[in-house]
Amino acid sequence: MTEKILISLFCLTLLSGTAKGANHTGNKTFRGAWFEVWIPSGFTVIPSIKSSDDVQRVDSAFFRSPDKLAEFYIFSPMWNGTPRDIALNAATEKISFSETRRTGNNTITFYTIQAKNNTYSRSYQDTFSELDNTRRVVGIKYSGKAAYDRYRKLYLTFKKSLRQFAD
Repeated sequence: MTEKILISLFCLTLLSGTAKGANHTGNKTFRGAWFEVWIPSGFTVIPSIKSSDDVQRVDSAFFRSPDKLAEFYIFSPMWNGTPRDIALNAATEKISFSETRRTGNNTITFYTIQAKNNTYSRSYQDTFSELDNTRRVVGIKYSGKAAYDRYRKLYLTFKKSLRQFAD
């Protein structure tokens, strides 16, 4: 399957937002400063950007699969912000896909960053709300099509579980 087809499947996955057959047994919830998200059993939590509003919690985190073939990501601060922990490293990565859509007061950008040595891809859905001045980014890093296919249902459940809190 070509990269373009895989990216199209990723965008459809992000838009569908459902994960039929995902099992929640033995799983847990992670709470950031302004969000809560379900994480699959066995995944390792890697806290990232510390919250300026809540020094004990974070605005973003990575969630690595036990076999290290996939990693989920959430950036969900109270308001707008910059997810600098997923910034493109131009020396080792390139943008292989980018598409922006406008729906109501939201601007949604889908993009995929690919390692230049083809060892992984990272795909994100970046949603900015002009009305609320909020931003949230959800994504998945995967070592190849087989890893993406293996973790797709869990990723959909993870993505759909995001709950944003207000002050």
